[in-house]
Amino acid sequence: MTSSDAKLAKIQTHFHALSAAAPALNAASDDLTKAVTVLDEALKKLNIGLSSWVNFRRRGIEEFEYDDDQIGYAKVDGKWGIALRRVWGDYNLEQYGNDGPWLFNDAPRELRLLSVDKIPDLIEALGKEATDTTKKVEEKARQVRDLATAIAEIPSDPSTKQARPVLGSGILPRQIKAIMEGVRERQKFVAELLERVDR
Repeated sequence: MTSSDAKLAKIQTHFHALSAAAPALNAASDDLTKAVTVLDEALKKLNIGLSSWVNFRRRGIEEFEYDDDQIGYAKVDGKWGIALRRVWGDYNLEQYGNDGPWLFNDAPRELRLLSVDKIPDLIEALGKEATDTTKKVEEKARQVRDLATAIAEIPSDPSTKQARPVLGSGILPRQIKAIMEGVRERQKFVAELLERVDR
């Protein structure tokens, strides 16, 4: 057997082994896809509409560099779902880039396999994001309600004048007028007292 024949025999052996392994790999990959699809559907039913990303692999060497693979929940091509992406950059050079994002089942298989362990962290991050966003929305809603109440108290008939506080002071115009009259009376009294003393 020549060395060329030996190489061909080796390739055939490895190809045969690969052919035997491929169906098992594809079946395992399909199982992973189905499991993530179930989780994806559960998240979609919550209708949270928030994005969050978690690193599952970091490759940056210096503090000013980053090269991260991330799993997240985001809108990709108009669809919300679990997604994967790679982001990289150099803060010093102000250079930034990314690959993806891809919906989980469309991402490269290597990224899918590496990211699975971080799914619990992603769910936790989404929960925190939802809690923080709820507080912000509640505060903004309160501000808008206060504004709407203040506007609703303004009379719709312009001929009807309602006393309103001077901006920022909380004092009504009629109260300011009364204070001014009081100050004038005291000044008049002090002026008369000085005249008497002078006489």
